[in-house]
Amino acid sequence: MPRIVSRLVPRSRTWRAILAVLALLVLGGCVWAWRVMRVEEIPEQLEEMEESPDTIVLESLSETPDLELGKQRGITSFYVIVGMRTPKEEGVELNRALNRWQYPDDVKGYIVGDAEGAGMFRNMARKYLDFFRKEAKFPIFIDFAGAMLRVFKLPKGHHGFVVLGPEGEVLVRKSGGMRGDELDELRTMLRAELPPPPPPAPQFSVGGLTKDSCTDRPCVLVFLGEAVEKSQIPGIEGGFDGEMEDGMELLNRPHVRLAASAIKMDLKGAHGVLIGRLGAEAKQWTVVEESAETRSAFGLQPDETAMIIIDEQGGLAMDARGVVPMWMWGEAADLLGAELMPEDDD
Repeated sequence: MPRIVSRLVPRSRTWRAILAVLALLVLGGCVWAWRVMRVEEIPEQLEEMEESPDTIVLESLSETPDLELGKQRGITSFYVIVGMRTPKEEGVELNRALNRWQYPDDVKGYIVGDAEGAGMFRNMARKYLDFFRKEAKFPIFIDFAGAMLRVFKLPKGHHGFVVLGPEGEVLVRKSGGMRGDELDELRTMLRAELPPPPPPAPQFSVGGLTKDSCTDRPCVLVFLGEAVEKSQIPGIEGGFDGEMEDGMELLNRPHVRLAASAIKMDLKGAHGVLIGRLGAEAKQWTVVEESAETRSAFGLQPDETAMIIIDEQGGLAMDARGVVPMWMWGEAADLLGAELMPEDDD
């Protein structure tokens, strides 16, 4: 009996130690998930700030320097703050307006990823951030300390927006986005300009469309410089099904990016013609294998990939060539009255 007891005691201690470690890991995981994934209510009025924005330093995760808010003197700076739980449609009007406007040299914009408590994933974030930097109009920084939301007293889990003046003064603190008159007031504050009226589009005829066809509804023409197979397109049934890195590499190819984005767009009645060889279904598009005359009309080479939008006044509202970044697709959706990446009906 003593021998049995003597053997059991150390084992029971070992198991208690293991269970204690597991409990700590579970508890730590719950705390981490709560810090990173929680969503708070947006109050009617934000709390008064207690800390200076000058204390905030945001990581670049690249060769560029970190962003120190205390060194943003002499300019007006604005910050769009998004996190993993930010609702998809929250702040869309504000984001697209910021992308659309043109700014004087002393106004700078930044995107801040709220990643409080996720510092353990710093290397993973660094790995993919190079891809997303090319998709945004403004530089991207990461806030692993949660300082932006804490200092500016913004609720967790929502689209956040801050504007600082040339002396570091807080001009705007907003959670949940802006719209309507708020956007007009913001544009005046930022001294931003709307894009100038577009030049007239050339005459063309392709897929049953002409320049005159676009006077009732806007038109979009997508030109593929190379053939795109269904197996190359991520995010569709029967499409690419591989590693994320490989999918991102595919989306860096202009013709694949354009085909994938066009297929997922709900045109909402806008006219759409896709010119090129496409091995997947494009329900709302008229697909034409090639049209040398139309390419020539818009000054495109035979192997050039481009997206052309003609507005209802016959203006050449967009002429985007090569890899069209994600932020420009928001502008395209606004011009067409379309919807980007709608949720699939289940």
